[in-house]
Amino acid sequence: MQIYHIIKILRRNKKMAVNKVDYEVLTSGVSVYSNQAGALDDVINSLVQMNGQLQDGWTNQTADAFIERFESEYKPALENARDAIQSISDFIQNYMQNRQDDDAQGAAAVRG
Repeated sequence: MQIYHIIKILRRNKKMAVNKVDYEVLTSGVSVYSNQAGALDDVINSLVQMNGQLQDGWTNQTADAFIERFESEYKPALENARDAIQSISDFIQNYMQNRQDDDAQGAAAVRG
């Protein structure tokens, strides 16, 4: 009865670890984050292309300052965001692969 009481207290305090991995959800996460990184890359490319068109039709000091600021500040920030989003996808992918490898090793150890 004492063990039951301890387990009940631990559950109430949420100190018991739950170890569940839904690989479909992780696979979906990998895909969503990777796709969004790709979408942001498309946005960056569209903006760069638009800036090329702007430079053809907007030629003054303000235009030069705008393009300079885009290239030095905004584009790198967008690229950093894209890279961060892709790194999340990569992390989930690596985590999932490691968990699958651990599970396979555990199963092999049980089988002997």
